[in-house]
Amino acid sequence: MQDFSESFSVADAKNPSTDANPYLCIRGVSKVFRKGIARWTGKGNGITALDDVSLTVNRGEIFGLLGPNGAGKSTLIKVVTGIVVPDKGSVSLDGIDLKTDKVGFMSQVGAQIETPVFFNKRSGWWNLCYLADLQGGLPEQRLKDIVELVGLTKRINSRVGTYSMGMRQRLGLAQAIMHKPSLLILDEPINGLDPDGIAQIRDLILRLRNEYGTTVLFSSHILGEMQTLCDRVAFIAKGKVVAVKTRAEIERGLGDVAVLSVICDEPNRAAALVTEKFGFRTKVQGTVLYVEVKGGNTADINKTLIENGISVVSFSVKTRTLEEMYKELTK
Repeated sequence: MQDFSESFSVADAKNPSTDANPYLCIRGVSKVFRKGIARWTGKGNGITALDDVSLTVNRGEIFGLLGPNGAGKSTLIKVVTGIVVPDKGSVSLDGIDLKTDKVGFMSQVGAQIETPVFFNKRSGWWNLCYLADLQGGLPEQRLKDIVELVGLTKRINSRVGTYSMGMRQRLGLAQAIMHKPSLLILDEPINGLDPDGIAQIRDLILRLRNEYGTTVLFSSHILGEMQTLCDRVAFIAKGKVVAVKTRAEIERGLGDVAVLSVICDEPNRAAALVTEKFGFRTKVQGTVLYVEVKGGNTADINKTLIENGISVVSFSVKTRTLEEMYKELTK
């Protein structure tokens, strides 16, 4: 079998770009859903799904959208895929504007929106061939390579009606990447999957990015997977982007604050020293000293304690979870 990278590779980059010109640009996008005649006039009250949303995604980046139900995540994804037309704003991909060149824009996009739908009485292979024909046809070898990539080789000739939820999701991903998109958009790709299914989809997303340079934009409610997969996460609430954080920023916390945990033999004296020299807030619980470090060098704290004869048993920075930050930003 030929090397899959020859038939699929979409980019040379294996890591998120830090270029000044981002790959995907969403600028000032707003969308209000109205009923009746207001849909045509654009006037009157309605439900604001998106309110002046602006985001940028770098080439080769895995970018997550996180927020409660009704926050606007799915609407934003539908705007980027051309399913929903925004009232205001623009979307461009590698300089191609979605509004003025939808065909050129979508030729670079693969998407799986909500639960993938197939002909259940037909095989997975039949479904893929049918969908490929709708796109003008694809070489059989490329389809075989895609099936192998998503891990469906053993079951591709079985009826889709016999597939598990995870297998259907993988078939949906096969459909989304068959035309070698440079941007893959996934709406809740691991929703309803068991742990094995989640791990399979996670590994596939990482492989697409790491081996083939695919840029990935996806939403999910599973916070742990978002923190594991994403280079950056946009927190969305009530149609607005309230924050965009890197993985490191999520672990560090809001702003520039880290919580330092120190186990030592004289925690009260250590607290006094830290407050006197650095001005940081401290708290002592038993033998543990907690320090709120704001933009400081934690190594300097450790050095100060040791130079003052305090025996340090343990010295670590407490990392935050995505769930903790999610609660603070979307409450």
